[in-house]
Amino acid sequence: MQGFTPEQILEELPSLNLEKIHATITYYLHNRAEIDAYMLRLAKWREQHYQEAVVNPSPMIKRLKKI
Repeated sequence: MQGFTPEQILEELPSLNLEKIHATITYYLHNRAEIDAYMLRLAKWREQHYQEAVVNPSPMIKRLKKI
C-alpha cells in the first residue's frame, strides 16, 4: 500500500498488527532490489499471459463473448 502509513495499513488490513507491518516494511527495505525485480517479473508474466489470452481466448471466453 504505497504511500500509506503503518497505521493506515492497519486500518485497511485489520487482520495484521503493527509489529507485522513494521517487520514487512523492514524486510522490504533490506531486500528492495530483489523484491522489485520479482515484482517486475510478475508484472511481465501477467502481461504476457493477458496478451496470449487476448490472441487465443479460452473456449469459455469465446462462449461468453457470444452472449
